[in-house]
Amino acid sequence: MPKAPHLVILGDQLTDQVGPLRALLAGEAAFSLPVLVIEVTGNRRARRHIQAVAMQIAALRTFAHELTVRGLATEIVAAETLPAALTELHHRYQPSGLTVMDPAQPQERAAIESWGATCGVPISVVPNELWLTTREEWAEFRAGRKGLRMEFWYRRVRGARGWLMEPGDPTTPLGGEWNLDHENRESLAPGMQLPAPRQHAAPSIVGEVLAELRDDHHALFGDAAEFRWPISRSEALEELELFCQDRLAGFGPYEDAMSREHDHLFHSLLSPALNLGLVTPEEVCTRVLREYATRSSEIPLSSVEGFIRQIIGWREFMHHVYVDFWREWEHDNGLQASEELPEFYWSGETRMACVSRVVHKLQRSGHAHHIERLMVLGNFALLFGVRPQAVDAWFLEAFIDALPWVVTPNVVAMSQFADLGRITSKPYISGGAYISRMGDDCSSCHFTPKESTGERACPFTTLYWDFIDRHTDRFARNPRMATQVRAWSGRAKPVQREIRARANEVRERARRGEL
Repeated sequence: MPKAPHLVILGDQLTDQVGPLRALLAGEAAFSLPVLVIEVTGNRRARRHIQAVAMQIAALRTFAHELTVRGLATEIVAAETLPAALTELHHRYQPSGLTVMDPAQPQERAAIESWGATCGVPISVVPNELWLTTREEWAEFRAGRKGLRMEFWYRRVRGARGWLMEPGDPTTPLGGEWNLDHENRESLAPGMQLPAPRQHAAPSIVGEVLAELRDDHHALFGDAAEFRWPISRSEALEELELFCQDRLAGFGPYEDAMSREHDHLFHSLLSPALNLGLVTPEEVCTRVLREYATRSSEIPLSSVEGFIRQIIGWREFMHHVYVDFWREWEHDNGLQASEELPEFYWSGETRMACVSRVVHKLQRSGHAHHIERLMVLGNFALLFGVRPQAVDAWFLEAFIDALPWVVTPNVVAMSQFADLGRITSKPYISGGAYISRMGDDCSSCHFTPKESTGERACPFTTLYWDFIDRHTDRFARNPRMATQVRAWSGRAKPVQREIRARANEVRERARRGEL
């Protein structure tokens, strides 16, 4: 009787809810034991947030331990690289073959298949059921399209699953509108009370991992004093429950709000757990929909719609486009940006209150929500003219939920518009007025959001008009940018010269670390 293949679990596939591990536990598939969980130790030396590294290692070890406690022989195979780990397990077990769920990163699949071909080990790559949608669904969506836009993908996926659709009408969204983003732009009122975030001591294994990282003298971004992330499925499910009960109702209206007092507002904080496989997007969406069905009089439709769109829209969309275009995004720089990222992206030492606050929050927690990422950190880098790949590298370093498949398309394509519109129709830029409207940073800032010239002019506002000036020819015919171009062209020439001079001064100060 031929020997069964071994099952390989990658570090971001920590699930027994789907895939071949589920089938093994259910008696529906046979594999040689032990189940082999891969820990790539070289990740500890990558430029990443210390909490991201600690969470990944602690979650992986917890997952392997829980499988062992349940009676399933499981072993962690640790090595510097993924191919080195495969070579190590080959030496130990001489497998007749390996079965692995399709990696989120196409580079990892290529590395596994190349190793298998070199070593003569058959590799079976099975579908990764941690995704809600398949590559076949994506191929059908892409067929015949000149442009790729998340909104149309979102409508297709939502309609196909019947989520938030009018009863008896699979073609009409509940309430008559697909996208309720226009209802989700409230700023936080002063003194508003928010639900307290989950507070618990980090499990001992997190402390053990952090001690290892310190002993090895890894120079990682941020600190870990406020570590609050789930490292097991049970903890991730607890986080999901608390979000549904306490924060889902407020998620929609305040989705874009920023606050000096409240780090995380009504956001779910589930992305790191989702990205490691501790919970699945299917069960997260199903649980949120069930909560809405139970409390529809208390929870705005816009909250549920906005949350579901983040999962089945942006998250799934970004994964598929990354698989298709990651090679191009390694080099795209359509706006010819050439600046280096200012030092305050690491230190937080700047008089721009919004940037300082978000960077210091990142240092403490590894997390900032999508508006802080896009319209503060990404916005400044785009207006300043930073090389897109430098911005991408920093985002990969600074965030708890940073993996290339999600960071690179969001940063290089969406935030920095480096591909000139492969997946978005315009740059996401604003002056200080938008930041002032959505948050309370400007009230304590050295700079004045509405001013574009003078010593107190907000760098966002100055650089916004400078960006329009530098790219007028490119965006004059863009329907979503033409109004701003005309507004710039209508300004008096002396005012234009003054803004350009102030923009040059802002750049020099940023380069010197004096902004």
